Amino acid sequence: MKDSCYMIHLYLQKLYTFFTYFIAPPYCLFCKQSMLERQALCSTCLITVLPIVPYDFHIGRHQDVKVYAMAAYKDPLRKLIVAKHFNNAIPSWYLAKMMCEQSILQYLEFDIIVFIPLHWTRYAARGFNQAEIIAQEIGRHTGKPVIPLLIRSKKTQFQASLSVDQRAANLNNAFSLNPKYQHQIIGKKIVIIDDLFTTGSTVKAAAQLIFLHNPLKITAFVVCRVVS
Repeated sequence: MKDSCYMIHLYLQKLYTFFTYFIAPPYCLFCKQSMLERQALCSTCLITVLPIVPYDFHIGRHQDVKVYAMAAYKDPLRKLIVAKHFNNAIPSWYLAKMMCEQSILQYLEFDIIVFIPLHWTRYAARGFNQAEIIAQEIGRHTGKPVIPLLIRSKKTQFQASLSVDQRAANLNNAFSLNPKYQHQIIGKKIVIIDDLFTTGSTVKAAAQLIFLHNPLKITAFVVCRVVS
């Protein structure tokens, strides 16, 4: 009975998503103002999304990752990111489109795109992975391959409520590499896609694992970065 109710819930969620995305009149996902074209944000909200400088993130000895972000983590983009917790995939598609329109992509050098995965239980509950949606759209836009290199091998707590040290411990052995793809990254420039960069624990855990297989370079491209 419980499984049946859950499947019905997923079906209704997908039906709502289809209606909202393809049929309902376009509106700003932040202020709800009506718009003529189907976009994430109206012009008033969009002008508040300001670019930030890249962040040089030290991973380990001779291992650094330059982190590019579309903007700082605050509204209106914050609202679009957290919508994933309510099983709403629509903002993810819009965020992916916005990422593809960033001038960053014009000079960001990469051969292969990878994304931060969800644990299978969380993916099953949510029905999508925001980072994967963004990665696939960037792949289509740039013509670069997207590979499921990273596997979320351990179910972890949500990072938001944890301290810096707790986040690092929470992600210990959380990832593994898909043996089908790990040989493809040797000598290649890799870009890691995620929606949010806070303390960097997630990117660090993923990058440390990838560095073990001798890529030429690793960068990260995220929707937002927390700026203190």
